Amino acid sequence: MRKDEIIAWLKAGYDKLLLVIVLGAILSSLFILIFSAVREKKSLAADQWLQPPLAGPKQVSREMTAVYDAIENISAPFQIGGWSTRMVVAELRVNCIKCGRPIPINAEVCPFRNCKAQQPKIISAGTKDTDFDGMPDEWEIRYDLGVNIDDAAQDADSDGFSNLEEFNAGTNPKDETSAPPPVTKLRLIKAGRIPLPLVFVAASQQSSNDTSFLVKNAVTKQAKSVKIGDVFDGYKITGYEQKTKKVNKGTFEIEEDVSVLKISKDGKEFSLIIGAKGGAQGEPAASLVYLIDNAKMLVKKGDVISLRNYKYKVIDIIDQNVSVIDTQSGAEFTLKPYEGATK
Repeated sequence: MRKDEIIAWLKAGYDKLLLVIVLGAILSSLFILIFSAVREKKSLAADQWLQPPLAGPKQVSREMTAVYDAIENISAPFQIGGWSTRMVVAELRVNCIKCGRPIPINAEVCPFRNCKAQQPKIISAGTKDTDFDGMPDEWEIRYDLGVNIDDAAQDADSDGFSNLEEFNAGTNPKDETSAPPPVTKLRLIKAGRIPLPLVFVAASQQSSNDTSFLVKNAVTKQAKSVKIGDVFDGYKITGYEQKTKKVNKGTFEIEEDVSVLKISKDGKEFSLIIGAKGGAQGEPAASLVYLIDNAKMLVKKGDVISLRNYKYKVIDIIDQNVSVIDTQSGAEFTLKPYEGATK
């Protein structure tokens, strides 16, 4: 190829050749930048949060304190541990509440080693409660309630349940058909036992196989001599157990008769102790109140309580604790005490 032809070819491809050279330089610079970034990241990860070893305690003058602080900051610059991989967008930071330097937004403690101040917790939109009424703003806005007023005790749908109770139950405070279980409004006034009307007065033994018992109705004041198998005022005499116990009477000890007469009614067994005043205590019972309409009721173990479209069976009455079960779902509940109940 002649010289004039080479010159003509170079002039024709000058722009393309220049573009290739520029692109090659850019790619080379990019590879060098990536390699340097990866190496620096590995170095920071290896040394992250490390502090240089401290020499023994030094006594420095007040004038040199600022100098030593400056040297310390230069020798141990701020290092942030772990960040998301980003190309151009910088990581979101906030100012430390104490030193004011930029720190990660989710940092619980300032990472600067000469600060270490505890940072306030981040309040998410789902937990923000402007009026401090126990209901998040997000939930109140969803149901058109007031985010700037304490409306926890209000009843937006007039179903007998407060807005806060609806929030805790996960129901709609603006829909009266969506409400917490009515048992949550059932309260225990007092639990105890229903006194039996019968009193076991005495036992009379004619022979080893023939014993009669004097029983009195404390309500009607009527008394009757009965034997095993007899029925008195609806109670059947089912058994007798002769018992005594030693009782101290000052300076001497006596044998006291504590014999037990067993009776039954409606499939339930009871015991009458001889001489017990006012009758023996009967089956457990509880006095309840329904807060929706303030209706009061006396229930015993096994009774079924109907509240709206729900039915609850009393499964236990122990001391001052009453447990019920939802007959449909099987969920069990322990009734809360009534705040107005007298102790």
